[in-house]
Amino acid sequence: MSTLLQFLYDFFNWQYFGIFAIIWGVIDLVWIGRWQNLIKRLGKLITKPIIFTKDKEPDEPPVYPRKFLEELALNSRRETRANVDLSSTESREGTLRRWINAQRDLVFSPEKPLRSLGYVISLAFFVFFLIADAIVVAATLVLMGVISPDLPPLLQRLELSILGGAIMSTVVGVWMLVEMSGDGELVSTTTLSPSQRNIYKLFAAITTLFAVIVMIALAVQRLISLGYLQSSPTSDLILSFILYGLLAINNSLAAALTFQPAASGLIVIIYLFVILVIGILPVLAFLADIAWRTVYIVMDVIMWAIFTPIIAIPYGIRKMFGFLSTNPTNSKS
Repeated sequence: MSTLLQFLYDFFNWQYFGIFAIIWGVIDLVWIGRWQNLIKRLGKLITKPIIFTKDKEPDEPPVYPRKFLEELALNSRRETRANVDLSSTESREGTLRRWINAQRDLVFSPEKPLRSLGYVISLAFFVFFLIADAIVVAATLVLMGVISPDLPPLLQRLELSILGGAIMSTVVGVWMLVEMSGDGELVSTTTLSPSQRNIYKLFAAITTLFAVIVMIALAVQRLISLGYLQSSPTSDLILSFILYGLLAINNSLAAALTFQPAASGLIVIIYLFVILVIGILPVLAFLADIAWRTVYIVMDVIMWAIFTPIIAIPYGIRKMFGFLSTNPTNSKS
């Protein structure tokens, strides 16, 4: 590679490079027939219809992926065939389509449009409680000497798990109590039986109570560290149990409360991602078509300018011998 770069550097700094370039350019311009073919080819490429219109000559000019770009651009407009016979071998497409539509109707309710947002919020809460539980468990294992204290930075944020877990679990507990007390705005409660609602309410009340106890224990520990209260083995044992044991249990309960809507929240995220990808595909295809045409034109002109004189040598020799072979004087001899 360095040898090639050195050759190009020496070639461009050659004292006769200017004369050579002029001769090369004159040969490029003299060959009018090849120049006309280039203009015709590039003109056909430039005047092709936009990517959203079917091209009658997709393979002209060569090395132009028109068919692929058309498929990419029209991807968002594809629709599965309606009225599929379920008894035929094509019933899989209809079944899959109905399953996808059922998931969409589950997470995107026209009567309760805010539920989609509630599902995403539940998913965020669920992920947070999993992380908070992992922090508490990791800290407990470190205290027990089971694992090394060299943990990832996130797992060392015990204060995040204690304070954040207490606050978030309180929010989730009160939120679920309100949602289960009527027709949920952010969580679907209409499909739950009365017994299921009562179980949700019970766990929500226990989660809220445990969260309050954890926050009180955190406040007591803070007062002890400031010197306003005296510590004792009994108080240290109770505080350790609350901040390490009860907190982990409470985070698990809060994660359980948000698990079902969090699953729907995952479906919402996947749907939004798919819609974003499908919606942006035509734009990407259009930009790719414009970029491909531009690069094609630039490269075609450069390659034409570079190789025309090289091709002109054998072409000129063939023309010369062809002229000599058809010369009347030579034909007589």
